[in-house]
Amino acid sequence: MHIEEMVNRVLGLGLDVGTKDALRSALHFIGYDTKALDSIYIEVRNRLSLKAFAKVPYDQRALFISHCMKSSKTCKAEITDTGLQCLDCGDCSISEIRTEALALGYRVFIVPGGSLVFKVIKKYQPAACMGIACMFELEEAFEKLNMANIPYQGVPLSKDGCVDTAVDVHKVIQVLKIREQ
Repeated sequence: MHIEEMVNRVLGLGLDVGTKDALRSALHFIGYDTKALDSIYIEVRNRLSLKAFAKVPYDQRALFISHCMKSSKTCKAEITDTGLQCLDCGDCSISEIRTEALALGYRVFIVPGGSLVFKVIKKYQPAACMGIACMFELEEAFEKLNMANIPYQGVPLSKDGCVDTAVDVHKVIQVLKIREQ
């Protein structure tokens, strides 16, 4: 069964699936294998936060891009107290994503991990956040953002591994453009 179908079925049960353990239990309850638990968890959390995220104007949102998407061989970006400062060289997909996000009005941060994300959030206080990262980093961020009552959306990396990672840029741009109709 496709992840989208599993998410719809789980959410249709009306159960509290706010934690990964609760989601695991719900999947067992309806007889689904938990191999795709991480992907389903990210999708469920995105769905639960979607309406609140969509209400926040673009210029009150922050985009966090995992620095592992940079080209390890050619990137000349410098690290600052708010992350990498992209030079828009075009050697990785960060520049394309960053350009689109900035044009919409997002504040964009290219960060090495969760600890810097929360320092930036504390400093700039965005009303909503979007992240591009591995499943582990997204799950950690979602839990903290949920506790802080900050709406969010996340797009998992399509190729992870901490170096020269990749993401579906089309999917990222779709999520960037989410807004209340």
